[in-house]
Amino acid sequence: MKRALTCLLLLLPLTILSGQSVHGKWITYDIFNSSVEEAVVEIYEVDGGLYVRIDSIIPEEHRMDVCSRCDESLKDQPIKGLEILKGARFEDGIWQGAKILNAKNGRRYGCHITPTKGDTLKVRGFIGYPIFGKNLYWTRLKED
Repeated sequence: MKRALTCLLLLLPLTILSGQSVHGKWITYDIFNSSVEEAVVEIYEVDGGLYVRIDSIIPEEHRMDVCSRCDESLKDQPIKGLEILKGARFEDGIWQGAKILNAKNGRRYGCHITPTKGDTLKVRGFIGYPIFGKNLYWTRLKED
């Protein structure tokens, strides 16, 4: 009985976090200055895969920017409207298994998206292995 209760108590936080929806609109921040808002992204699910699309760009001077450094399929496409992540799967409490596009430099990075407490997502971009990466935190857009 004690063992079952201990297992339940250990798994409860994972159950609560995994039940947190990541769907909706989120504010992203500059990779080097987390107080500078960059964009609003929309996160949605298609056939069990997670997708992230840039909904709007916050700094007015960048609203018409194009992805000039992207590969041929996206080269010179408007950044607004780009799908920057396609098909991540939910495993072990983390959305993973897809690469995220950095539209500023045109490079794709491994990506893990983890719901955290409150209205925050931890987005870890990395090269090769998650240990070689950086955490970014996105906040849920509060819509009126």
